[in-house]
Amino acid sequence: MTPKQIGDLLDRIGCLSCSCDLDLLLFFYRHPRAFLISERLAQYVGYDLPQVAQSLDTLITAGLLQRSPNATHPAQLYVLARGSPLGGWVSSLLRVAEKREGRLAVIQALKQRPPLRRSGGVESEPVAGAQPVPHTREVPNA
Repeated sequence: MTPKQIGDLLDRIGCLSCSCDLDLLLFFYRHPRAFLISERLAQYVGYDLPQVAQSLDTLITAGLLQRSPNATHPAQLYVLARGSPLGGWVSSLLRVAEKREGRLAVIQALKQRPPLRRSGGVESEPVAGAQPVPHTREVPNA
């Protein structure tokens, strides 16, 4: 898949903004039902806990991941949402990112994307279902 095609998929998905978002999505693609505490999940994907919590919120808000509603237990059940409206695009992206070279290509494409806005002046993902604003980016010849 070309860098432009990867960028187009990311534009259609609209909610992924960093490598942690991608790596969590890949983790849940491989483990579609996982009962974990957040600290263990952070260890598994290799990111610090605040970044993992932010990326989890991103994936849940986008409808790509569901979390059990039991807030009193430290471990949560996470379930990858298979029926998401973004499902086909996400599946295509994950098939590319499954392999090392594909993951690196997706991370490179994420780095080239303009930052997304968050409430409070911090970078954020758009609201689920929102259409991304088309933009052009130059991709260096590889």
